[in-house]
Amino acid sequence: MKVLGYIRVSTKLQSDKGNSLNLQSSKIKDYSKLNDFNLIEIYEDRGISGMSIDKRDGYKEMIEYLTNNQIDGVVVWSLSRLGRRMKDVVEFMDTLKQNNINFFSIKENLSNNDKVGSLIMNILGSINEFEVEVIRERIKDVKRHKKQNGEVYGRLQYGWDNVNGKLIKNKSEFTIIKRIKNLRSRGYSWRKISNRLNDDNIQSKEGNIWYDGSLYNMMRSYS
Repeated sequence: MKVLGYIRVSTKLQSDKGNSLNLQSSKIKDYSKLNDFNLIEIYEDRGISGMSIDKRDGYKEMIEYLTNNQIDGVVVWSLSRLGRRMKDVVEFMDTLKQNNINFFSIKENLSNNDKVGSLIMNILGSINEFEVEVIRERIKDVKRHKKQNGEVYGRLQYGWDNVNGKLIKNKSEFTIIKRIKNLRSRGYSWRKISNRLNDDNIQSKEGNIWYDGSLYNMMRSYS
C-alpha cells in the first residue's frame, strides 16, 4: 500500500525546536513499517494553525499529489494535526473518499474504512474545534483587559519595539514587511518568501530563521 504522511505544528516554539515534527515523523515511519506500507513522502507545515488550511503549503502539496497520483492511504500521528475545523476535516475525508484513499490516525487508532471509525473521527473533530474556540475567547478576554489598562501585552510584534513600556515603530522591520507584501502580491508562496528572507540573513524578531508558518502568523496583523 502506497501512503503519504502529514505532520504539523501550530506554535512557533514547536516549529523552531522541531521536536514535535520529529516525533510525528518518527511515529508515521514506525507505523508504516509495522503495517508494510510503502511511505512515499511526509508533507509538513511548521508553525501554522490548524484553523487555516488555505495557508498550509505542505497540506496543499499533499492534496495535489494524492489527487494526481495513485495513492492508497494517508497517515497522521493525530487527527488534530490534520485540522482544527470540522468543516476542513470533513472536506478532506470527502476528497479521500472520492479517490478511494484510506486514512489512518495513529494516536486514536482510527481509520475511515468503517462506519464506527468515521463516526468517532467526526466526534473528535468537533471536540478539537470547540477546544480551540474556547482558548481563543479566553485569549481575547485577556488582551482586551490589558489593552483597556494601557499595558503592552503578548509577544512583541515584528515591526515594533518596546521602549520604556511604549510601542515604537521599527522602521527597518516595516521595510521588510513592505517587501513581504510586495512578494505576496507577485504570487510568491509563504515558503518561497521565508526562504528568500533566510538567504538574505533577515531574522525574525527573536533572531531565528523564518518558516512559512511563522511568517504567515506574523503577517496576519498586516493583511
